Amino acid sequence: MVEFLVEDLRFAARYPFSSKAKTIVQKLNPSLDELDSQTKEIAKGILKNALSGRPYAISNTNDKDLLQRYVLAYPVAKIMASALENQKYFFYLANSMQKATVEFLRESKRPGAANEELGAIANAFGLKFSIVHSAAKMPDLFEISLLDFLSAPSRDDSLKLVNQKVSHGKVFLEEERMIRFIAEKVRRTVLASLPVPVENIPKELKELAFEALNESLAKKKEAISASANLNALPPCIEKIYSELLAGQNIAHMERFALATFLNAIGVPEDKILEAFSHAPNYNEKITRYHISRIVTG
Repeated sequence: MVEFLVEDLRFAARYPFSSKAKTIVQKLNPSLDELDSQTKEIAKGILKNALSGRPYAISNTNDKDLLQRYVLAYPVAKIMASALENQKYFFYLANSMQKATVEFLRESKRPGAANEELGAIANAFGLKFSIVHSAAKMPDLFEISLLDFLSAPSRDDSLKLVNQKVSHGKVFLEEERMIRFIAEKVRRTVLASLPVPVENIPKELKELAFEALNESLAKKKEAISASANLNALPPCIEKIYSELLAGQNIAHMERFALATFLNAIGVPEDKILEAFSHAPNYNEKITRYHISRIVTG
């Protein structure tokens, strides 16, 4: 039986996309048919969290068996996401891992000490960096090459090149920006790894994938319905509403009809916007503009 250090398992469970996690999975080499029910339920939970817009999460534990299950569950969650055959859900999983990476790397900060987990993830991505010690009371900076920085363009204004300190082909980032940059690399890496082949996967994994989807959709409807009664929607509106929450690309007139109806029954503007955020081509600025015009008449 293969044995792993608890520190390695904890790191791999927190960052299951890392090379360390992949090495552990390869050494264990489990068959999908032999996975225990707990690992499959953890995988379903990872997918459900992602589909609900929440970050990937793990238990705070030193239990090696449980940590090992988290490491194994991540590639299973990728299989489940792929079985849903909708690119929108691949983005959800990538975003979930991105959010978790930010949280985990912030947790790993130690006053006056190097963030070892941040350095390890940066090294795993092949990023050459050095830490520049600043003057007293000024934060240290991470120095990375301009080309490495441009390898993960972000919509986050704080990560736009124009907002960085650049000198002689190097970009200098404070630790928080370095964390957000690494998290964007994670998002892109996870997204690029999807979908995975799903031919001949066990039927149970597909069933668990759709259970996660249906349960997350039910939660979304419940959250959006909190401010208005959406339990008795006309069939045509219910169909559009369900397709939108499922990440399908509904027609312009259907979007207009849905937004108009939700506004008419008293759903707040921010809740209408939240519903439309599930569209595959969602653009917050444009969507907010159109919804605002409907709301204000």
